[in-house]
Amino acid sequence: MEEKDFEEMRNQFAILKEQLNNQEIISDRLIRETMKIKNKAISEAKQTSYVCAAISLTFYPLNRLVHAWSDGFTIVTCALILLSAVAAYYIHKPVDELNFMRDDFSKVAKVMASFKKHYNDSVYYLAPVVVIPYFVWACYEFAWSRSPGGKSPWFYVGLLLAGGVVGGIIAYHYHSKAVNAAQDIIDEIEKD
Repeated sequence: MEEKDFEEMRNQFAILKEQLNNQEIISDRLIRETMKIKNKAISEAKQTSYVCAAISLTFYPLNRLVHAWSDGFTIVTCALILLSAVAAYYIHKPVDELNFMRDDFSKVAKVMASFKKHYNDSVYYLAPVVVIPYFVWACYEFAWSRSPGGKSPWFYVGLLLAGGVVGGIIAYHYHSKAVNAAQDIIDEIEKD
């Protein structure tokens, strides 16, 4: 009788162990699938910078046709947008090299933390140093240097400011989406 009970307990323990192993596999797979989905938000930010860079390549030829602003301003504008795309490539490169279905969670967390730091640093430190002087130059180009007769230059400054605010909101949306996705991946790993 005792041997029969012992054998039954052993069988139940084996079944329980198998169920726990299956739960770990399912949990691991769900975490990895979630990371893959969150990575799409990170990639979306990179793709947007590439699209902007591609569009910026048309600025110089178009400006040569309409002469809306100086060649120097056009070249600097294109260069800044292209540099932004290059920076996005290098910041996103370690994330792109990850295999979310196979890489160790600690490696993924380390890459995501590094990505988040570099992505935030690029916005909070580099952008003000570049954006403020560029905006002042844009005000000069559009409002004073080339303003049509009869219109106040401050009208054009207001238009530039409104455009800058809208562009800033769009850029911040993509930035926040990418940073939040990276943080979500880190949180998902830490939760496990």
